[in-house]
Amino acid sequence: MLDAATHVLRAEPATATMQSIARKAALSQATAYRHFPSVEALVVAYHEDVMASLVDHGERSRKTGKELFEHQAARWVKLQNAHGPVMVRYSSQRGFLDRLHGGESMAKLSCGAWDQALRGVLIELSLPDALLNVARFLHNALFDPREILDLTKTAGLPDEQVVRRLSDAFYGALQGWASH
Repeated sequence: MLDAATHVLRAEPATATMQSIARKAALSQATAYRHFPSVEALVVAYHEDVMASLVDHGERSRKTGKELFEHQAARWVKLQNAHGPVMVRYSSQRGFLDRLHGGESMAKLSCGAWDQALRGVLIELSLPDALLNVARFLHNALFDPREILDLTKTAGLPDEQVVRRLSDAFYGALQGWASH
């Protein structure tokens, strides 16, 4: 069912329905609803699947510090090119830190995918680990799927430039925040 949802959500991220997903999965709509109570629940599962692939990518890497961060950032940009339109379909109205402190699963998954790299950046920049939540916040703001799609699709920047520019902006923002 998730495979079918992936195809339908990528093709029609703004208009996908449980009926169109069930049809693609060759299931009745009632059976589809037994697996997932709503399209929103399917999108959450989709997000979780994308984030799990990013976690795996980082865990397989032997890189550290900025090198690991940029390795993850490059993968994240590629994932947005494939999955971004689906991921932005149901953006939360709450801020990242609020969602994290509230125990939201997607915020926790994001930390699982990024915290090792964020901590490595803090170490390389000689910044205290106490700034981890700041790093999480700044990373979430700069590497938002909507903004990545804007840079790659609308501005036409190649993935490598997006990674370089956003990474440099992230490092500068962290250092600026730490100096205040």
